[in-house]
Parts: sequence; structure tokens; C-alpha cells
Amino acid sequence: MQKSFAITLLAFATLGCHTVGFHGRNDFSEVAPTVAAEMILDSQQVVVLDVRPAAEYRWPEGHIAGSLNAPFDTIEQQLPVLLPYQNQTVIVYGETSTDGELAAKLLTVAGFHNVVHIAGGIKAWIQKGYRTVNSEE
Repeated sequence: MQKSFAITLLAFATLGCHTVGFHGRNDFSEVAPTVAAEMILDSQQVVVLDVRPAAEYRWPEGHIAGSLNAPFDTIEQQLPVLLPYQNQTVIVYGETSTDGELAAKLLTVAGFHNVVHIAGGIKAWIQKGYRTVNSEE
């Protein structure tokens, strides 16, 4: 019962005020991998974007299950494809914090309303023991 309440409170905070996790910068939030994992599990309205190059998305580290690949070097050209997600919570990550943070800033400037960046990127995700998946496409 308490866990359900905590999850509901987390979802409300995430969708309502952009201040989940460590701190908000430039209208996006930065969260720990543990918070991001809970957000992904608890919401069907979350879109996860991996901004690493396609080869890194596929192999060797893989990617977070269900994530879309939008490489940072082409993300501006992909904005028309990503616009349907503009009003959803978009969780962004890269190899480390730097590339994911830059992508989060870009999406915020492009008008995305609830952008969340995973602190430490995929490396921190893996270090915390969360799984990734690989694809051969």
C-alpha cells in the first residue's frame, strides 16, 4: 500500500513539476538510474530515447528495453518523427551524462515539455545492475 502511494506520488511529481531526481536544469530534469527505472516500469506514457550512434545502441552494451534510437548527431533531422512524443515524458540517455544532457537541452528548446535525463547515461544504468538488450538490426 505504501509502495503504491510512493509510486503514485513519484508519477505526480514527474508529470507535474519537472523536479524529480537530483535537480532540474534548463527545464529538464536529471534523475538517477534507479528513479528512471521506476518511471519506466510505472508509466505507459514514458518514451525512452537513446542518443548514442546506432552501432552502440545495438552492440556491445545494448540499450534499455523499449528505447528508441535517435543518435545525437542526427536528432535535429529526426525531430519531425519525435514530435508526437512532445507532450509525453521523454527519458533521454547517452553513453555518459554529457551527450544525454545535450540532447535533453535540445529537446527542451524544440518544445518538448517533460524531458528527463538519466544521470551517468547507459554506463551508470549498467553499473546499477539494470539490464540492457541487444538488437541485430
